Amino acid sequence: MKKLIVILLLGIIGIGCFFLFSGHKGFDITIKNQTNKKISGLYLTNKTSVIKIPSISSGEEYKFNVIPTGDFRKDSMDLHYKDRNGQLHIEYVLGYFEKDSYGDALITLKSVDENGKIQVEDTESTVTNR
Repeated sequence: MKKLIVILLLGIIGIGCFFLFSGHKGFDITIKNQTNKKISGLYLTNKTSVIKIPSISSGEEYKFNVIPTGDFRKDSMDLHYKDRNGQLHIEYVLGYFEKDSYGDALITLKSVDENGKIQVEDTESTVTNR
């Protein structure tokens, strides 16, 4: 009976260690469109890549995962778009992170003015550097 309990306990510990150390890869990004318009022309950028975000209909959200790659020591991630006048707008998404970092970010688009400027709610994000 004691052997069974020990084996069971070791199995539970082993499974726990697997999930603890297998780790999450990259960043889970969610963009929520709470405006009354379809949003397009968004790009997520860092030093090594530009990711084009597909159009997001009103009331919809777009989820994706970004895995940092390339040869860099530190980086950040921003949301870029241009308004109707061609003026570039940049919204902070993720601060300092490294190649093996992971976390998540929630970007909420609240409204769009007549010039196409998007009101972005303060981005909620977490970054864990390994």
